Amino acid sequence: MNSTIALRTERLVKRRADYCLGPVDLALEHGYTYALVGPNGTGKTTLLTCCMNLTRPTSGKVELFGRSYETGEAEIRTYAAFVPDPLEGCESFTLLEMEKFIGRWYERWDGSDYRRRAERFRIPLHKPYGRLSQGDRKKAALTLALSTRAPLLLLDEPTNGLDLASRSQLKQMLVEDSETMERTVLMSTHSVEDIRQFADYILLLKEGRVEGPYDKDSLSMSWRRLWLTGPATLDMSAVPGAVEWSEAPVPHLITRDRDAALAYLEENGVQVTSEQPLPLDELLERLLQL
Repeated sequence: MNSTIALRTERLVKRRADYCLGPVDLALEHGYTYALVGPNGTGKTTLLTCCMNLTRPTSGKVELFGRSYETGEAEIRTYAAFVPDPLEGCESFTLLEMEKFIGRWYERWDGSDYRRRAERFRIPLHKPYGRLSQGDRKKAALTLALSTRAPLLLLDEPTNGLDLASRSQLKQMLVEDSETMERTVLMSTHSVEDIRQFADYILLLKEGRVEGPYDKDSLSMSWRRLWLTGPATLDMSAVPGAVEWSEAPVPHLITRDRDAALAYLEENGVQVTSEQPLPLDELLERLLQL
């Protein structure tokens, strides 16, 4: 495992009766967290399961750390851990029983670490998974995945059903793990707070196609709401990156290219009296509408 690309897809396509995912081309660098964002039904879960080879693509290629499933699926699966939403087929098993048949696949599995994580999440090890609450089921799935120490985590709505304390524990565990290992995380999420807290990069899934990755901090710097004073004759649509503008109640515009917009406005005698970054939820909504 020496590739700097943790996950690569090439022309990945999955066709179903009611939609088509792809073609999807991804190259996710190792060591970063990527948030996969998109409307319901666009294929986020399907993309994750294709990357785990739990769903067979119609066509295309998937590689984990430079290796494809065709060259040795058993080994490649140990490079990744998947948290589905929900985890199915384990209803009759306790967490101790699940450890026995999951832990043996991962050479870095640490039973004592697994039990510590379960204790921190306050989930019982001897209670059947099917009798756990929705939140505890999610915490159980996360405990299993994190304990594999796999270098790639694929998380489907990882905080769905978690209370605030459990979200905080998850964040703390990921931070602690980052101090002892390099890990790539790809998470599908509808939670703006997840993106704000965890993501380095954002991937947009629209109509079966993936756009990005976009650097989250760079997006915040480049998308701005600007309030203006100056010539009323200026054509706002000509401002670089302008996506919306209005004269009332105060002239203002929204641009996705702050630096170019400021330079253009200065050249045309328009003063920017105030500027503000877009809230992350509004920024994502606008990106998905482009």
